[in-house]
Amino acid sequence: MAFNKIFKTSMLASALTLAAAQPAAAAWTGGDNSVELGTTITNAAFNGSTVGFSGNAALTYDAWGMQGAFTNFYLPTSAQSVTIDARSSAGNFPAFSIFRTNVAYSGDTVGQDTPAELTGQIHKFNSVGQAGDPGIIWATGTNGIVETLGYASSSANNYVNSYGGQVNSGAHDISIDNLFETGVSGSIGVTGNPAFATSKRFATLTLNDLQAGWYALFVGGADAAGTGGDITVKVTASALASTYTPPAAVPVPGAVWLFGSALAGFLGLKRKSSLAA
Repeated sequence: MAFNKIFKTSMLASALTLAAAQPAAAAWTGGDNSVELGTTITNAAFNGSTVGFSGNAALTYDAWGMQGAFTNFYLPTSAQSVTIDARSSAGNFPAFSIFRTNVAYSGDTVGQDTPAELTGQIHKFNSVGQAGDPGIIWATGTNGIVETLGYASSSANNYVNSYGGQVNSGAHDISIDNLFETGVSGSIGVTGNPAFATSKRFATLTLNDLQAGWYALFVGGADAAGTGGDITVKVTASALASTYTPPAAVPVPGAVWLFGSALAGFLGLKRKSSLAA
């Protein structure tokens, strides 16, 4: 278990390559997906699905790639905090996940997974899985998802998808280290009176000390009881830069793997000797 954790950290650290910003697949207002300090980028009508993120019993509460949508943004300077806000009419239940990536990733298949996830356009997958987990292996890799940092769901319902992923109401930090941020928090709720059309349902996440680089978002509704309606997405960076320095990853020494192999061989020989006796 400890070896696996170190190995994951080593792989993540090797994926800290930065690139120049470029237009996202789902356009932000003005066509700019670069979030400089003290600025906000917006997509006022990102996606109106009621069950793209979760909430569809017919899909065993998996995410629905044909209804939800991916986009990406670039953070040129590490920020003390970055806030992601998704909101729609009170009749919908916006939800989203945020992933660290190396490139402007927008939901392409870059890895392998089970046939159900690789039939044409991604149909169903694990919207809350960590990179490399079943149901999201198809998106994991140097040209895809490096680490899943967190998710927020404004639905009051909790689900378990077919991959065993817990898709719970509220805001959740599911990062596995402090390589890209030092904490994820957020909130869900409704602004105004739900009886009026002007009220909005929202889900937000704030990532502390978010490091410079590429990030991807998957956005969709999380409750089949929703009535739909465009989801507005905003990404805002604090005016102050982060002074946090991520820890250096500890690579797994070759001697450790050799020791493990030798130990396994020794135990095998000992077992054979015991059986022979």
